[in-house]
Amino acid sequence: MALVLIRMRLRVLTHSFRPEQAITSIGKLLLGLLGAALTIGLAAVGLDTDKITADLLGMVFLAWFAGWILVPLLSGGGDETLRPEHFVLFPMTSRQLATGLLGVAFVGGGSLVTLLAGVALVVFGAGLGTGATLVAIPALLLQTVFFVLVSRVVLAALGAALRSRRGRDLALLLVAVLCVCGFLLRYPIQSLGPEIVRGNAPGFSTLLHLLPSGWGIAAVEAAARADWLIAFGALLGLAVLIGLLLLAWAPLIERRITARAATGRSRRAGSDGLLVRLLPATPLGGVVHKELLTWGRDARRRAVLVTSLAALPGAVVPALSGADLLLPFAGLFVLGLACAETSNLYGLDGGGMWHTLVAPDSARADVRGRQLAWALVVAPFCIALTVGFTVFSGLDWAWPWVLALLPAGIGGCAGSVVLLSVIAAYPVPQNADSNPFTSGTNPHYLQLGLIPLLLTAIGPSTALLILGLVDDSPVLGWLAVPVGVGVGVVMWWQCGRQAYRRLESRGPELFKVVRQGV
Repeated sequence: MALVLIRMRLRVLTHSFRPEQAITSIGKLLLGLLGAALTIGLAAVGLDTDKITADLLGMVFLAWFAGWILVPLLSGGGDETLRPEHFVLFPMTSRQLATGLLGVAFVGGGSLVTLLAGVALVVFGAGLGTGATLVAIPALLLQTVFFVLVSRVVLAALGAALRSRRGRDLALLLVAVLCVCGFLLRYPIQSLGPEIVRGNAPGFSTLLHLLPSGWGIAAVEAAARADWLIAFGALLGLAVLIGLLLLAWAPLIERRITARAATGRSRRAGSDGLLVRLLPATPLGGVVHKELLTWGRDARRRAVLVTSLAALPGAVVPALSGADLLLPFAGLFVLGLACAETSNLYGLDGGGMWHTLVAPDSARADVRGRQLAWALVVAPFCIALTVGFTVFSGLDWAWPWVLALLPAGIGGCAGSVVLLSVIAAYPVPQNADSNPFTSGTNPHYLQLGLIPLLLTAIGPSTALLILGLVDDSPVLGWLAVPVGVGVGVVMWWQCGRQAYRRLESRGPELFKVVRQGV
């Protein structure tokens, strides 16, 4: 069965590969090959002792393990060319389907570069003797399978959690913890890395060997000293973990193809919140109401909001080592990533976009309503983060910066989201409740268009802030606040204007693109 699915995957790739996919795939592959080459180079370089080399490899493989969990969450949920829903009517069990889909997961650049990075085990074992080299080969294979399978199971579990209203909060917490743990790897790399090189971190070294990502290294080291019980025990442990993950993946697949997404309790008419009741009874108010309901109920939109929390540790983690300079800008980090993650609003609508096209003169209200709803969903959390972390940090000089950059960022992001949604839309699978994290064939390089837009939004106020800092002039710094507000309003208005004009002129062409995901 696995061979049949692999052949299907290859055939689909042959007939559906597009130029924008090639650009994205080649870029990812080159980055992966660079990481694999650095991993192999670390194993080949001669350090003071083999123990130090093993510890550093254990740290690197831990980073690969974390990457297999975090990168799919942040970049579109992994490959969904073949989905479990395609095989509902086939006479196969969920375990057979899980085994076949695991084979399909190895048809791609991610598994290839992970396998190449694992060659570092063989290189390291070759320097320890014949026995270590022989053990390194199955360790390489088992470690690669384990990394790929963990990624699939985590995505499936989080997707299942996000399908229910009650599971949304749990999934939010889990993804936030995963993202924080991934970014916390920066701390041991910076702080403990030099200690490992000097051989002064025995406790952390033991932890690296106890984690499943270090069992391959532990097996090779044990074989080098002829401790076959530990060597084969580590290999057997990886094999057992793979079997347990397959057993856990099977019921998740079964649930995905049989269960319906929970939508929560129905609400009576008139039970909407105060904010919704304050909306005007106009097309604009109707779009805002619809979008707010969609943001709260659509699993895919909840997923992209969850993954935007991955930017938070970028400001928080440096504070663990005393560098609290970035704490006041935590909300801006989350705002920027949320903008990038949600810049495909019409692609998320898919075929439902036709409602906008058939309604006369609805493009302007639709774009403006999406802008306002996006700001109502994202901005309050980012404002709370900014104010909270600025107060917590005690950095009084940061208030002009955050008060100037935050409104400029909110206006720029709210405008950029809708503009990119009509200029660079791409289709996504419309089975959002089965795997909310999948973004289909996302040409990530198109999101680079956000960079000039956001730089335009924050540029004037940033220039005033820097000038005030250089001239030691608080007046210039506080003058940046109204400038930031004004530029944010202009970006909001002008980007939205360009977006609805393009929607009016090229709406059918946009619909042709996004409906491919139906």
